[in-house]
Amino acid sequence: MMPLLLLDRDGVLNEMVVDEEHGTVDSPMNIDQVKIIKGVPAALFKLQEMGFGLTIVTNQPAAAKKKTTMKNLEAVHSKIVGLVELEGAKILSSHICYHTSEMGCNCRKPKTGLLEQAFEANSSDLTEVAQAKARSLMVGDGMTDVLAGVRMGVKTAFLGPKKCDHCKVFENLQVKPDFWVSSLVELAKIMGSMNSDRLLTK
Repeated sequence: MMPLLLLDRDGVLNEMVVDEEHGTVDSPMNIDQVKIIKGVPAALFKLQEMGFGLTIVTNQPAAAKKKTTMKNLEAVHSKIVGLVELEGAKILSSHICYHTSEMGCNCRKPKTGLLEQAFEANSSDLTEVAQAKARSLMVGDGMTDVLAGVRMGVKTAFLGPKKCDHCKVFENLQVKPDFWVSSLVELAKIMGSMNSDRLLTK
């Protein structure tokens, strides 16, 4: 089993939707709001060429919160997957939590349910899964992504500016991402310059 690149979605693959009037930032609620971050399709293909299997693990509670419909959420996700695959990358599987935090599910990040699903979807051999985990990487723009990755026992990459408040949060949580970069494009460049044996060894 190849190591997995466990990808958060919004803010990693596609842009967040900014409502300047109300001062809010949210996930896309319909297909017209979908905009892929520049360079992401090529970066995914590059990471795939390095030996990673690409999977998506994302929290999407908007329908449960009555902000949109499940039909819209499914259409949005389908469009995102189609667009990020345009330059040759292949998303092996998608794992989506549609619950709110109040529902107490086992899949919503920072719990590891979605990540477990991703590994199970790509191999039923426990030895293969254990070996793949040791060489896999959780990529996200939220603290919950890093926490989920750490709890799962995989490397982590945090996408975002290096701000003091982020450092303090990581310190309080007693976790530290293995990579801290501005975007998936930068992550692909850094990993492309690393020795592959070193890159995929925990």
